[in-house]
Amino acid sequence: MKIGFFTDVYLPTPTGTSVMVESLRQNLEKLGSEVFIVAPEFPHYQDKENNILRVPSYFLPNRPESPIAKPIASKFYKTVENYELDIIHSFTVYTIGTFGLNCSKKFHKPIVFTFDTLYTEHTKNFRPLYKPFAKMWYQKQLISMANSCQLTLVPTPSTRSLAEEFGVITPIEILPSGVSVNDYTSITPAALRAKFSIPEGQSVLLYVGRLDEESNVRFLLRAFHEIYLRRENTHLLIIGRGAQEDLFQKIASKQPFGDNVTFAGFMPKGELNKIYGACDIFVFPSTTATQAIAIIEAMAAGIPVVAINRLAPSNIIRDDEDGYLTPLNEKVFADKILYLLENDKIRNNFGRVARAHAAKFSGDHSAKRLNDIYKKLL
Repeated sequence: MKIGFFTDVYLPTPTGTSVMVESLRQNLEKLGSEVFIVAPEFPHYQDKENNILRVPSYFLPNRPESPIAKPIASKFYKTVENYELDIIHSFTVYTIGTFGLNCSKKFHKPIVFTFDTLYTEHTKNFRPLYKPFAKMWYQKQLISMANSCQLTLVPTPSTRSLAEEFGVITPIEILPSGVSVNDYTSITPAALRAKFSIPEGQSVLLYVGRLDEESNVRFLLRAFHEIYLRRENTHLLIIGRGAQEDLFQKIASKQPFGDNVTFAGFMPKGELNKIYGACDIFVFPSTTATQAIAIIEAMAAGIPVVAINRLAPSNIIRDDEDGYLTPLNEKVFADKILYLLENDKIRNNFGRVARAHAAKFSGDHSAKRLNDIYKKLL
C-alpha cells in the first residue's frame, strides 16, 4: 500500500504523537508498504528519509519546539496527487489535518483519523473569558474531523469512551500507541548524575513531558515537597519545554527543595532514550493524557511508574505489579514513590515486570494491526 500520514508534529519534536508516527512509519515499511509524511517545516532540521513533504510553518513563543503549519498552498495538492496514495491517515485536527481531509475528498481516497490528543485541555492557559468558546471550538473541530473520516483510531479504551462522549459516531478502533521497545539502552546512574550535576546518593525521579498547566506539573511539585520533607536525598529531574517552564522554575527555586530539582529543557529523542533507565522511578502527574507514550518508554527502559489513575495511565499501568496508580492526592502520590524508593527489591521487580509488559505496546505489533485495519477499510 501507499499510505499518507498527515501530522502537525513530527521529528525532531519529541512528543508522543511524533514518536508514534515515526514508529508506525518504520514498521509499516518493514511490512512492505510505502509511507509518505506531510508535516510542518522545522528550521535547520534535515530529514534523513525520502517521501517527506514539509510545508511552511511558524512558531508561537510558548511552543518553541512545535511548529504550526501555515495555510497549505494549492501547489502541494499536486505533490500529494503524484504520491498516488491508497489511503490517507490524519493525526491532527489542525491545518495539516484539514489538508489531509481535503486531499481525501479531492482524490477520492479513504481517510483514517487518530484521536490521541485531548484538544479541549489546550485551553488551560487561555484567559477565563475565552476558555468556554475555545473549548467549544476544539470539541467542534474534533467531532467534525472524526465524523468526516471512515474510521477513528484511539490508543486506549478510556479514550474510546471519551470520543463517544464527545459525539464521535464513525466506527472506532483501539490501536495502542507503538514504540520501539528495544531503543532504551541506558547510560549508567553515575553518568546520569555527572551529566545533570546530581549529588551522589540521591535517588532520581524522572518526569518527561510538556511544561504547561494541562500536564499538572504544579501537582508534581507539591507532591515532591511531601517527598523531600521525609527523604531529602531525592532528586527530581524534569525534561521538557512548555509555556509555563519559567513559572515552574520560579516556583521550585523558592521552595526548600529547590536545589533538588533540575529543569533540563529539551532533549533530542536519541539522547532522551538513554536517560530513562538510569533513573529510579518515572512520575506522571497528568490527568488528561490519552496515550502517555512516555510511560511506555519508561517501562521499556525497566523502571516503575507512579501515575494518576486517569485516562491512558489506567489502561497501561498494572497497579501494584509494574507501578502504582493513585488518586489525585499529593500525599498518596508521594507515599507510593517513597515506598518504592525505600524498598529496592520491590522497585527492581516492578521494573522487570514493566519491561516485559512494554512489549505489548511494541511498534511492530501496532503496525501489523494497523496494516490489517487499512486492508479491511480498503
